[in-house]
Amino acid sequence: MAISKPLFALSHSRTPFVIEQILLVMIALPSIAFGGFSGSAKGVTARFQDGRSILSLKAYPSGYATAAQMVRRSALAKISKSYKNLSDAEHKAWENLAEHATGQSVFGQKAKLSGHNLFVRLNSNRAYCGQGELLTTPPEGLTVIPTVEYDDFTLSDNLILFTGVPDPDGDLLLVAKMSDGQSKGVSSGWGKSVIISPDKVPDWGDVDLTDAFTAVLGHAPVPGEKYFIELYWIEPASGFTGIPIKVSAICEAGATPNRRLTLDSSDILDDDERYISDLDVEFAPGSTILTAEITYDSTGHNVQEAYCHLPDAVAARTPDFKSYLLGRSLENDNYIPYFFAVTKWRWGQDNEFKIGKRGGPWKYKGIAFGTCPVFEM
Repeated sequence: MAISKPLFALSHSRTPFVIEQILLVMIALPSIAFGGFSGSAKGVTARFQDGRSILSLKAYPSGYATAAQMVRRSALAKISKSYKNLSDAEHKAWENLAEHATGQSVFGQKAKLSGHNLFVRLNSNRAYCGQGELLTTPPEGLTVIPTVEYDDFTLSDNLILFTGVPDPDGDLLLVAKMSDGQSKGVSSGWGKSVIISPDKVPDWGDVDLTDAFTAVLGHAPVPGEKYFIELYWIEPASGFTGIPIKVSAICEAGATPNRRLTLDSSDILDDDERYISDLDVEFAPGSTILTAEITYDSTGHNVQEAYCHLPDAVAARTPDFKSYLLGRSLENDNYIPYFFAVTKWRWGQDNEFKIGKRGGPWKYKGIAFGTCPVFEM
């Protein structure tokens, strides 16, 4: 009797993944010799069509998911089931609104949304913007969300920045999606983009995505690689979003745009020698003017000054300087006026930002504020 060859020849060169798929196929289709088999087993679906046996494996998402996207995905099932619990009147209201809304365009065709689709989409958008309660009653009408505008864009290994972004009317947040680095030959990588920030607002027209990208992707952009970015406004209350703008660029090495330099409270190292509690400093671009508002509490040391330390990366983007500001004590000390010297410099191993009294009686708590020329050190 002739010995038939095995259907699959296993060897040590087979990877565990390939072996696993072979075993799954054997489970799903136990006897190829005896006609067709239809059904599913362990992620494999088989069907018999036109005299052929067709097998398909269950697809699992392999792309990177950000925290915001995980929140959205985990809420989808709950939100979808909640739609069934709505009243007939609420279902009708969602269907009526959906008739006037359109879904994502596919091959130039606008997709029609059902009431269920619209309910899930708006509530999942609200979920990753931090809105806790479900929107059971639909918004009164479609909200027109503007498109993001900007004047300039910089993508480098140390800075991802959109400048000249106007503040929109209404309570809107900026959603930023960005891909990891792709080869220069990739023409469309927006499908690989992930949400890096669902809650940005322009800071005097600047939208800095550097820290958000690094926090989500785990590294800085790589010079020479291509990146794809989407930006759109979202209204947290309703979940409506605007049409995204799409930008692609190749990362440059060490780009230094003419941007507005700032220091704020998030730039302060959180250590024991933090006597400045609130920091908001802005350097006007192309000039030597400083505008600041600095709140301090130096109760912990008996000198007539207050200071904090800055990280090396923050200090590197701002030159050392000296300037002068007016200030005052707080209400419980009768708003006594002061005159301060403001300095930022390298002191030993530390980058120090300091205000020191130059006139007026000293109180341990107060605020320095105003606009003054800057003198570089």
